[in-house]
Amino acid sequence: MEEALNLVITETVQDIKVLDRNSDQVKILEAYLMILQDETLLQKAKELIEKEKFNSAYATEEGLNEIITNFKNIDDEYISERAKDIEDIKNRIISKLLKIEEDNLNAIPPNTILVTKELTTSETSKINLKNISGIISEIGGTNSHVSIIARNKQIPMIIKIENATNIIENGHIIVLNGKTGEVVINPNEDELKNFKKLQECEMSEKKQLEQYKNLVAQTNDGYKVEVSSNIGKPSDMEDVIKVGADGIGLVRTEFLFMDTAKMPSEDEQFESYKKIILKDKLSIIRTLDVGGDKYIPYLNLEKEDNPFLGYRAIRLCLQNIELFKTQIRAILRASNFGNLAIMFPMISTIEELRQAKQIVEECKKELDSKDIKYKKDIKIGIMIEVPAAAIMAEVFAKECDFFSIGTNDLIQYTMAAERGNMKIANLYTKNHPAIIRLIKHTIDAAHKNGIFCGMCGEAASNFQYIPLLIGLGLDEFSMNSSSVLEAKKVITKLNKKECEKLAQEILQFSSDKEVEEKLKKINIK
Repeated sequence: MEEALNLVITETVQDIKVLDRNSDQVKILEAYLMILQDETLLQKAKELIEKEKFNSAYATEEGLNEIITNFKNIDDEYISERAKDIEDIKNRIISKLLKIEEDNLNAIPPNTILVTKELTTSETSKINLKNISGIISEIGGTNSHVSIIARNKQIPMIIKIENATNIIENGHIIVLNGKTGEVVINPNEDELKNFKKLQECEMSEKKQLEQYKNLVAQTNDGYKVEVSSNIGKPSDMEDVIKVGADGIGLVRTEFLFMDTAKMPSEDEQFESYKKIILKDKLSIIRTLDVGGDKYIPYLNLEKEDNPFLGYRAIRLCLQNIELFKTQIRAILRASNFGNLAIMFPMISTIEELRQAKQIVEECKKELDSKDIKYKKDIKIGIMIEVPAAAIMAEVFAKECDFFSIGTNDLIQYTMAAERGNMKIANLYTKNHPAIIRLIKHTIDAAHKNGIFCGMCGEAASNFQYIPLLIGLGLDEFSMNSSSVLEAKKVITKLNKKECEKLAQEILQFSSDKEVEEKLKKINIK
């Protein structure tokens, strides 16, 4: 079993070596390798061999199935998708034990639409993606590694197409629409012409959006806002620069901690933070935002009954001072090379903010004692994602430099509705009047105290929601880079005074349905 695992590790290392060092595939495979090298991975399987006398293949199946189940039960879509990686690892180890040959994926010809039951991380690493024009998969999630790679490579991918591998055969001509999920097998001449027209229109629209790259995002009556990017790793900077984002409104630093077998050192973090600096533009770095729902072995986090309401984010950092200080010192050192700001997640009380700021001051003194340079007046802000913070926004605004509203969690906590639970999906809505009033209250509190208020939750990139946010007075919209140009286009078509009237009208509504219907009627084209 150990020998089979080592063979899989060796193959993965070799796969990494032949790929572009800066590619998303390498970053994902390195995280995959971290799981392979985790000493606890085969612990259960070994116990089954010793105590139950199972053979190696069956013990691997049973032992890793237990880990897979644990991952699937985690209430975080990105993390639960890692169950697929464990399953991939399990199947590869068993293949080695049973001496089953794996499929050769190197021979896929150009202009291929790949139809599969499910594409694993290891399989994706062996494919020349330049030859792939589209992917159709029976199984998969929007946050799977394959979906992430497809999005970043702009390969249209349609998931959850039932029985696709039985219906579609080798040699079939396929056209697909990644936006609508439409798939046509062996299209006739008229269908082919229609798809080609759609393709030409989309290419034309993308070309037209280029004009917004270097334009200031402002309404037609002169109200200026910033449209920034959210990023998860330094390699995302290529897309940020490509679309000309006004800054980086959110750097998710947890990927630094999740993609390694040990805690990243101060120097390692420092080098990473230096890579996300934009000339003359602000990059806001969110401090570590993990908890019992995240798989980080070296932190030894206990599984909690409700990890989203538990020991996580700033709560974890304030009880792990050295871990926190290591990150803060790294950010401060990097600030000497550009315009960086620090943002604390999941702040609930003023005491948490004060304690975190005190730790920043201690880190400054430590750097001063070593004559290490940093930006003395680095800005410090907080995520407004806990209702308590939104309600107390005026108090917090007096003691920080900016707010960033995290609507994903603000909605979840305000509505007591888990965002991943489809049974109560109707309750998880940004259109609820309570959410809109909390956003309004937060923005007003920020402006009253002379600080800016941004938004880095998914609501910021919802084009139909932008007129309302403009009307409420939001200063900065932060979103995935792929949405930046379209958002700028929408903003330039709006009128601030009309948006304010819209906001005032919506603030009088008593149900999310009224809000939804009103927003639907707005022409944002």
